[in-house]
Amino acid sequence: MNELRPWVELIAARWRRLLVGGLLMFATVLAGIGLLALSGWFITATALTGLLLAAGVAAQLDIYTPGGGIRFFALARTVSRYLERVYNHDTVLRLLADVRVTLFSRLTMTRPNRVGAKRPADWLNRLIADIDALDTLYLQLVAPPGLALAGLLLAGLVMAMVAPPLIWSLVPLALLPLVLYLLARHTLAPSRNQGEQAEALRGRFVDVIEGNAELQAAHLWSREADALLHNSRTLDNTRLLVERQAAMANGLTLMAVQLASVIAMLTGLSLWRSGELSGPVALLFTLAVLGLGEAFTGLPAAFSRLGATLGAAGRLNGEGESRSPGDSGPHPGPGNLQFADLVVEQNGEALMRPVSLELPEGGRLALIGRSGAGKSTMLDVLAGLNDNWHGELKLAGRALDPASTRDWRSGVSYLTQRTHLFSDTVAANLRIAKPEAADQELNAVLAAVALTPLLERLPNGLYSMIGEQGRRLSGGERRRLALARALLRPSWLLLLDEPFTGLDSATIEQIRVSMEPWLQGRTCVFAGHNTAALPGTDIQLNLDGSQ
Repeated sequence: MNELRPWVELIAARWRRLLVGGLLMFATVLAGIGLLALSGWFITATALTGLLLAAGVAAQLDIYTPGGGIRFFALARTVSRYLERVYNHDTVLRLLADVRVTLFSRLTMTRPNRVGAKRPADWLNRLIADIDALDTLYLQLVAPPGLALAGLLLAGLVMAMVAPPLIWSLVPLALLPLVLYLLARHTLAPSRNQGEQAEALRGRFVDVIEGNAELQAAHLWSREADALLHNSRTLDNTRLLVERQAAMANGLTLMAVQLASVIAMLTGLSLWRSGELSGPVALLFTLAVLGLGEAFTGLPAAFSRLGATLGAAGRLNGEGESRSPGDSGPHPGPGNLQFADLVVEQNGEALMRPVSLELPEGGRLALIGRSGAGKSTMLDVLAGLNDNWHGELKLAGRALDPASTRDWRSGVSYLTQRTHLFSDTVAANLRIAKPEAADQELNAVLAAVALTPLLERLPNGLYSMIGEQGRRLSGGERRRLALARALLRPSWLLLLDEPFTGLDSATIEQIRVSMEPWLQGRTCVFAGHNTAALPGTDIQLNLDGSQ
């Protein structure tokens, strides 16, 4: 159960909302019990009064007070149920948002080699299925057991005050935690495996779809299809096992509720015969016990998924890293960058010869070389996105490891080869780099990358939607918008990887001049195949001929 500890602590931060939600759930159950019990009492009392009157015995019954009580409980149950559903579902959405923010925050601190070790299908499962599995934590695994326990204690207290022998009727309900424990124990491993099997099946399915053409060409499609069917049957069998166990526990729960009601009825009958209780009151307690069973009926389904919740929590716990304020390394800031026998690696092999140089604060370095020479990898190292390197790297004379230095990335602006734009407005894509930027500043940086004509052409200027991945823009416009975002970000270290990809020579020359004010005062490292495709630099490092 240790897997759940960090997530329980996270949701406990909203304890006020959880308390209000729990009280609404308790009010709903109490209203249901009151409605059922009072209705039974009223019907019985009315019938007995009618029989007495028919027999010529003087009798009277106040029908207005219990009738008003029945209306009150009916209305209270409807209102509290509505409020409970709305409020608790809003709470769950807030909790899931907290979980996502916490996970994403940890992922931003994760070493990139760990992130890249997973397939996109694995990340899709982690960020959707596993997070969604935690929505059962409060509504099914925390609140309902507490609600059932509170109802059981309250019923026992009332019975002890009115008719102590009726407490025996609660024994079957008090034994249900044992049933739930056995259910959780028997379904823990299969339910946990169910999540892992579902993840493996999704991942393999995505791989097969992506590699469909290659599999068809190699005549391997049938074999992969058979493997998918086998994995699917295995998952179905696991689900069937869990559902069978849950159905059995659900049946035992219903039997316990019915048995508790029968015991309450027989005990009430005995108390009526002895004159300790009236007939209507005896029936009231019988129906109250039956209504209390509502708090227990949903527990088997929740506990049958305990293993899946634990598995999801365990997988999420393994993602991301949290750094303490005492992490080593200098606080990010301007300074001279020194390389001493620096070598970057990929798959255990060096991509270049050892590099030794000093880049002064505010200086500009051009990394020149063929494809695969290690230019982008070195930029990844400087951005703190790659820790596959050895040698020595210093900032202002102090040893530096960008991937593990606290807040290093806060001082870095990086334009990678891959241009990623969001399905939003031009302004929103730029303000990712600087949320407080005014429209005037956005127009200025767009002018620096020769995108003013684009703004004039778009129907709403800065606030025009650009589509998924910027599909409403040309390739060159997408690249320049990403470059503008990198220039806009406040940073002392600017990393640009082939910034002018897809641009013609005239546009390149125009941008090289107009972007100069945005480079002033920054330490810059550019990567490209030749200096003609880069802004002006002070130092050039040719990586060709590396090992």
